[in-house]
Amino acid sequence: MIPAEALSPHGTRRVALGQGALFLRADGAGPTLLCIPGAYHGAWCYEAWLDAFAAAGIASAALEKRGHGTLRGRLDPMTGIDDFAADAAEAAAALGAPPVLVGHSLGALIAMRAAQRLMPGGVSGLVLVAPSPPGNLPGAAKVPLVPEGALRPPPDLATTAERFLGGDTPEWLPEYQRKLSPESPRAMNERYDLRLPVDPAHLAGLPVFVLEAGRDDAARHPPGQDAAIAAFLGGTHALLPDAPHCFMLGDWAAESAAAVIAWYRAAVASG
Repeated sequence: MIPAEALSPHGTRRVALGQGALFLRADGAGPTLLCIPGAYHGAWCYEAWLDAFAAAGIASAALEKRGHGTLRGRLDPMTGIDDFAADAAEAAAALGAPPVLVGHSLGALIAMRAAQRLMPGGVSGLVLVAPSPPGNLPGAAKVPLVPEGALRPPPDLATTAERFLGGDTPEWLPEYQRKLSPESPRAMNERYDLRLPVDPAHLAGLPVFVLEAGRDDAARHPPGQDAAIAAFLGGTHALLPDAPHCFMLGDWAAESAAAVIAWYRAAVASG
């Protein structure tokens, strides 16, 4: 099953931010893993990962971006990726110690842009899962633009299954699709048109981990692109060959969370 739209209350505390919100899970040793959702998704999509991190003794939190999840209905179609990055940077500051930013899909580009705001010293690492590429990544693939002027509704059921779940149609697919929030076309086009660069020199020294889904949408994640992002940022790369784009959900959550935990222990907690 997928999680409820609002993260479950056991061990979770909600903190209001200026435009977004922050859901805090159990305390643990080392930097907090601050999870940033991608397009259409709210903090709810990280429920299984937060549970896994807590079981591993790692502090974690999830960002509720403005206009998503429990904040649905508060999004402007002119909201850009850097507006979401401001939400992420505010959430990081609210934690009181530099977190590891964990970004999925569009959330990975948000995480990279937020890290630039927080450096030097305000972030302890980056985990980029099925990431959208920086605009200046050599060879990055553009995606056809969407019309602007009004929020983009979530994909229909068939597109949701194909794009996010690798074509699988689990019994919880309709519930999952219902939880998706409308998205800002400006933010989507900033990613699709590769408008936002990331300066690797500004992030030099940060531990970076890129986790790739083997059954991702090839139009948005062509072969080699995720590995190229890791090389661009001087990080490490791993592939989960059987996982779809949204591998924080369903049967794929345990394996993908374990990969993040293993990297965290080796690259962040050990330092």
